[in-house]
Amino acid sequence: MEPLSILRSPPVLGLASLAAQRLLTRGSTTSAATSTLGAAVALAGLAVAAAGIREVRSAGTTLDPTRPQDTTQVVRRGVYRYSRNPIYLGDALLVAGYAIHRRDPLALIPTVGFVGVIDLLQIPAEEEALLGRFGSTYGEYVATVRRWF
Repeated sequence: MEPLSILRSPPVLGLASLAAQRLLTRGSTTSAATSTLGAAVALAGLAVAAAGIREVRSAGTTLDPTRPQDTTQVVRRGVYRYSRNPIYLGDALLVAGYAIHRRDPLALIPTVGFVGVIDLLQIPAEEEALLGRFGSTYGEYVATVRRWF
């Protein structure tokens, strides 16, 4: 892994986003309604991410987002029929759920930042590696399944 790639590692970015939300919204108050809604969104995110992880593990390929070149096959079943990136989608929903819970517009900044970095830096790097490795098989998948949902 190149030295700066850890900074763009999706798990690190997700945790940093949650920490940034907490810091930006210190002093904010929550409510039962926003906490319940935020928890529902976060739980949906965890479920989507877990489904993606389960499919990747079942296929016997890598889960390491920093090493897409180690992927052994294109996973197209389960949740991957609807999203090419269900784990990132789940992560984004988790971060969004926490933003809802925090009940402060400032919590949206790290949410947007997380999605932006993943969408503009991480996913294109992965897609390039997968296209190079799997060619038209991956190209057909990209043409038929959306990036996020």
